[in-house]
Order: sequence, then structure tokens, then C-alpha cells
Amino acid sequence: MSLLQTSHLAGYRPPGDVWNHGTAIMKAVFEWLNWSTSDLGITYVGSLIAIVGAAPAAGRFVRSAWHEAYSWIRQFFLAAVTIPAGDPINKNLVTWLAHHRPRQYRTFTGRTELARGVATDRAASLKKTRRAVQYSPHWDSRWFVFDGKLFHATRNNFSSSVMAEPAYDGIGGDELTINCLGRSIEPIQKLIEVAREYADSQTQYFVIIYGRDRYGMTWQPKMRKPIRRLDTVHFDDGVKQELLDDIKKYLDPRTQRRYQGRSMPYRRGYLFYGPPGTGKSSLSTALAGEFGLDLYEVKVPSITSDADLEQMFQEIPPQCIVLLEDIDAVWIERLSRSRSPDRRSEPSGGSDRGGSNGSSVTLSGILNVLDGVGSQEGRIVIMTTNKPELLDPALVRPGRVDRKIFLGNISSRSAEQMFVRMFSPEEDSDSNSKFTIGHRNRNTADMNEIHSLAKRFAKSIPEDVLTPSQLQGYFQLHLDNAHEAAMGIGPWVENELAQKSEGAFEFLENGVAKRV
Repeated sequence: MSLLQTSHLAGYRPPGDVWNHGTAIMKAVFEWLNWSTSDLGITYVGSLIAIVGAAPAAGRFVRSAWHEAYSWIRQFFLAAVTIPAGDPINKNLVTWLAHHRPRQYRTFTGRTELARGVATDRAASLKKTRRAVQYSPHWDSRWFVFDGKLFHATRNNFSSSVMAEPAYDGIGGDELTINCLGRSIEPIQKLIEVAREYADSQTQYFVIIYGRDRYGMTWQPKMRKPIRRLDTVHFDDGVKQELLDDIKKYLDPRTQRRYQGRSMPYRRGYLFYGPPGTGKSSLSTALAGEFGLDLYEVKVPSITSDADLEQMFQEIPPQCIVLLEDIDAVWIERLSRSRSPDRRSEPSGGSDRGGSNGSSVTLSGILNVLDGVGSQEGRIVIMTTNKPELLDPALVRPGRVDRKIFLGNISSRSAEQMFVRMFSPEEDSDSNSKFTIGHRNRNTADMNEIHSLAKRFAKSIPEDVLTPSQLQGYFQLHLDNAHEAAMGIGPWVENELAQKSEGAFEFLENGVAKRV
């Protein structure tokens, strides 16, 4: 068998056969298109194929030339500012660009929203697997005009570590570079300030709570809470007003100048103390919202050493509130605590361990960050505790704690105010300023009836016995019916007092109430 026959059996075709086969296909295509080979010769067809084949190479050449030209233009005619991923400025700029995108923008990134937003479907909001989808504009490079100048923004080098943060919401995870035509970065600086002002305007109704990241290395925004009104924290109205006036006076720029002119450290410290559930943490959050301050939460039991605590305080900016919750969890050398068998003498963080608990932070470390040589100024420090008797006198002396605020159990007057707030028709009002008090009988009433029910409700509340959190738990059982809340408060109070006196915990077994 010849070589030609062997090749033919193996599927090989000589060049002439390939050309003839391709020509037959082209003729079939021409006939289908009603083209005549006499009108379009094979030479023209070959030229057309060559041109089409050269198009990708020409495209690569044009792109390469453009990159070279852009690199040259950027070097000599563009000013640039690069913001790393995860920086708050990065997020502000990306949010501003997303808001000012073209109306016909059609490229987005869909991402499951981690934070719980406003649920449109009540049943869906109760499902663990159903969460809202966040659609963010997706782009790698974008041209835009701001203040009459041309800008170019690029995003690259996506940071997976930023994406892994629990507080990451899909915005600001890429390194961002802003270019502007010209040799000055002042237009870019102006753009950054505008973006920051826009971000501040979007968060004016929220309190940003900062916490340390999972590695304890940097401060990260942990959550964003709606501003809580001060009237939702129930304690003595006179003390509340004095506290507000004191903070307002401290934040006044004239006060800062007086402090500095008299060589006094510009600091302010408060101690919120009282039984658990009286609203100490809630008051701190409400104050941050009232004065437009960020809240930095310092969990003392989780800090490993005094050096880490000092580093944390050095990174906290001025004009903010620093919250030290359960400050009695700090190591305090008090023999009475280790000797007393009473559980109330134990620190909040856990059991006594020879005068120390799980925290490695010492009292000296706390005092040093509060008013030591290297301590920062301009902040408001709030410490909370359930057991003020455990605190060392050096910790609560003037200069470190300037005012002590007691948040005790709720009074009858505060209970009445709480009832009115819970059933006020602010959110469910109609055009007649009335709302449904009970879902069962669909009775409606105006605010006069609400105040009447509130007075009846308050008569059953003993003075300084129950905590606001206990009443809040009761209201949660009757949010849909103000009449039931007012009528059922008597038996509920008796039950709570009985459990408190006996130190018992009530539960249901086969429909029968039992206590342990």
C-alpha cells in the first residue's frame, strides 16, 4: 500500500483536496445567499478572509497602543490619589460614585445582605434562609465629570481579607485610584471631601458602633444602629437633663479653649451604675446619637494585655464616646472579694481567680489610658458597672470619673411614660390620628384614651422594684393590644415579685407553671 493510500485511510487530505473542499463550501454559501461567483471572485473572498483574520491582531495592537499612550498621559498630565481597600474614604467614594451613576446603568453585583434590613414580607423576615439581596453597581474603570473637571476611577487588587470581615457590606473592598486631568491633586481632595460629607449626611440618623476586628488589630465599624431617643431611656428626668447639659458644655469649643488655656487635660469621664437591665448601655448609645458621635466599644475582659489596651486607645479618634462596659471586670486587688462567699462580690466577668479574672488588663493599665502621660484628649469615656462597690477608689476619683449617674429601677411615673411610648400611634397612625389598640375587637382610641390606660397601668407598678427591661419584656407580649397590657399588669407584677423574693425561675411543663 502506498504512502498516499495510507494517509487517505487515516483521514489525511492533500492540500488540493482541502482547497477543493473549502471552495465547495464557499460556493454553497454563495448559492444560499444568492451570490454569484462571477460577481465575487475567489481572490476577493480570500482578501476578505485575510482582513477578518487580521482584525484581532489589529485590536490587540490598538489596545497596546492605548495602554502605552495612557501610561504616558498619566505620567505627565494626570494627578492621582490611591486609597487602599477597607479604608473609610474608599467606601465613601464608592458610595458617592454609586449614587451619581448614570440612570441607564445596567451592570450590577448581587450579594446577600448580611445586615437585616426592612422586611417587605413579614413571613419571609422570620426565615433564617431568606435575606435581602444587595445590588451594587459593578465597574472596574469609570470616567466621570465633577466640578467641571474630568476624572477617571479604577478599582483593582480585590482584598479577600476585607471581604471576610463580618461588617463588610460589599462596598469598598477594592483598591481605588482617582485620576484627574492636571498636575494638582486639589480637585481630587475636593472630591474626597464632598464624598465624605455625602456619607455623613447618609449616616446622620444612625450611630456607628466600632469594635476591634477578629484579630484585635484595627478598629472596624461593627454595626450601624438607628438613633435612639433619650426619652426611651427611663430614669430621673432631672438627672438626665443635668447629664445632657454637662456633655453639651464639654463639647462646646469654648470649653476646650478654656481647658487648654489653663493647662487642664481636656477629658470627661462618666460612671453609669445600677442593677442589670436599667439601661446603662442604652443610655450610652442614646447619648452618641443625641450629640452625633461615634461609639467605640472596649470589651475589657477580651483584651490580652495592657500594651494592647494602650494601642487601642491611641487609635481612637477625638470627638467620640468610648464605652467601657462592666469595668468591674478589671483586675482589682481586694481581699474582701476573694473572701466573701456572696456571689454579688464576684466580678462581672466570671468567678474569682485569686483576685483576678479572665482579663489580663491591670488596674494600672486602665488608669494609664484614662489620664496617663500618653493618654489622648478630647473624648468622652463612659464606664458601666452593676457593682460599684467593687471599683477601686483610684479608678473613680475626679479627673477620671467626673460624674456618677445612677440608673435604678423604674418608677411609676416612668412606667406611665413607657406605656404611652409603646402604644403611641406614631408609626401606625391614619389620617384621623387614631390607631388600632386591639386586634381582637378592633377597638380604636385617640391619645386621651392611651393616657388614661397608662395611668391605670402605672398604679400597678411598685416604686423602684422592677427594671425597665422587665417592663419591656412584658410589653413585647402585648404590643398589639393596649387594653390587654393595662388589664393584665397586676397579675404579672405579683408573679415577678414572687419569683424575685424566692429567687426562683418559672417554666411551663405540660401547661402547668413550675418553679426551680
